[in-house]
Amino acid sequence: MSLQGVIIRSLLAGISLLLVSCIDSREEFWIEADGGGRAKIHCTIPSAAALMYGGEEGVGKLINEFLHSTPSIKRARHEIVTENGRMKAMVEFGFDSALDLMEAGHSESLDRMPDAASHFLGLTEAKWKGRSLEIIRTISPGKALPGAALMPASQLDGRLVSIMHLPAAASETNATRTENKGRTLIWETSLADAVKAPVTYRYKMDVPIPWGMIGWIAAPVALFCGAVWIRRTRVSKGA
Repeated sequence: MSLQGVIIRSLLAGISLLLVSCIDSREEFWIEADGGGRAKIHCTIPSAAALMYGGEEGVGKLINEFLHSTPSIKRARHEIVTENGRMKAMVEFGFDSALDLMEAGHSESLDRMPDAASHFLGLTEAKWKGRSLEIIRTISPGKALPGAALMPASQLDGRLVSIMHLPAAASETNATRTENKGRTLIWETSLADAVKAPVTYRYKMDVPIPWGMIGWIAAPVALFCGAVWIRRTRVSKGA
């Protein structure tokens, strides 16, 4: 590589390090007993970093395309505001199935997003054992922000917060802390730690039996069986 190329790459690396000095994100999910729910995500980045993706308009277009090309996401809306050199993005959406939503991490719509976004969203795996469900999600901010791991921790003052509201208490988790008798799990990670190694969110819970759904299914069956029993009774009496 020529000396000019080395200088250019060094400058680009230096600029990228400055851009990642402060990134804050907060994501919150509410999961209902039937598997549906809603989510709210806030992310703040230096507005200079957003210029690489077309500023507010470009970032808004990327978010909009992802939301509307992911079938498991419903009732979505987003808002982007830039002030004091910081771009704040807010996304809210609903979903009918949390397990279907996890599949979005392997979808073509995510493949069309910038690599940085996919590394922050990460990969999620669901493991069933009887009625016990274990969720493991791993994000890799270090891959999204190459070179950031070389920066002093004092210059990486951002925080990543993930909150999960479950319909039942988790039996196991690596959450930073829990609330609401184990039904609310909270993970808090400093950006400095997150860029050094992948961050894993893990929890296990017993999935509640959907008695309402069972009743809805059982009612027509009971009526059918009752009708058959009445019919047989009448036939036997007639005989």
